[in-house]
Amino acid sequence: MSNISPDIAFLTSYIRGQYAKLLTKEDWDNLINKPYEEFINELKVLDIGEKLKDHPSYKSHEIEKLLTSKLIDQYIFILRNSPKWGKEFLESYTTKFETLNIQRLIRYLYSRAEIDLKEVINLRGQELLGRTSFIARLLQSEDLAALVETLKESEYQKEIQIAEQLYSKVGDIWPFEFAIESFYLKQMLDKAGKLKKSQRDGALFFVKQEFLKNLLLVILKADFVEVDVDEALKLLPIPEEFPHKTQVKKMMESRDLNSDLEILKTLSLNKITKGIELYEKDKMFLHIEIGIRANELELMKKSFHNDFGILSLLCYLKNFETQIQDLTKLLYLKEYKFPVEKTRELIINLV
Repeated sequence: MSNISPDIAFLTSYIRGQYAKLLTKEDWDNLINKPYEEFINELKVLDIGEKLKDHPSYKSHEIEKLLTSKLIDQYIFILRNSPKWGKEFLESYTTKFETLNIQRLIRYLYSRAEIDLKEVINLRGQELLGRTSFIARLLQSEDLAALVETLKESEYQKEIQIAEQLYSKVGDIWPFEFAIESFYLKQMLDKAGKLKKSQRDGALFFVKQEFLKNLLLVILKADFVEVDVDEALKLLPIPEEFPHKTQVKKMMESRDLNSDLEILKTLSLNKITKGIELYEKDKMFLHIEIGIRANELELMKKSFHNDFGILSLLCYLKNFETQIQDLTKLLYLKEYKFPVEKTRELIINLV
């Protein structure tokens, strides 16, 4: 999907320089073998971890926040230098930072972690959106139930009400996480459709890949815990067209996890197939999720190198975001001395 846009040439040149600073496979191989303290020290000398140099030590949740702050820096630079025709669409991406903030609050309140919630969120993302008062209300939540009630009084009302019904049946927070993600994707899909034709296809390609990932995960998770797939799919507004539509529609109708997995295997997507094979060995659903996310990341990497328009900007941001997620996961796994070989199976950039 090659696309050259002369009025975005400066940004595409800039992000190619920044892309070269992202972690390589060799970096990941080095980091995964380091014990916790050495891992932190190694991270400090890499570009993605430069903000960690300011203080001698940080708690894991603070490191996650600082890494996300680096992503926000990159996004702000892109937004400030974007052409007028693309600014409204790129501004819709800002919702991603609120999504990340709310998902962190959900995660920490669900786990009942002894932590100051103000240390978990990135206020700068909220400032970009002009929604600091909204996040301030959420930060007053004493528990997950209180957070959900506040979200039900916001723009997230419809999605959260559906998620709450599912949560009562599955006892896990994934319906809430997908509900919040869905809100962000709707913003992106709406604005992508309004771009000029030369850039619209690339933007829609990116957003629909994000939809596909979430669609697959919602269907599979619903069948894994044996809840109504139709009810779960209310979490997502499904586009008229999306990748692998025929196979995904069959999965919507199958109502059986094993049937779903057989359908997925017919797509011959190596990362997903590997995740399914690992799941079949130990029945840990996380392998399937990692495989789906790794498949999307692989496609984003290929698309980045083939595009010189707005799609390449989005692919760069997606790569950056995934690296933050993997580094955060590594932090906690190392903190709890999780075996290295098992850890490797859970890092999207190494699958």
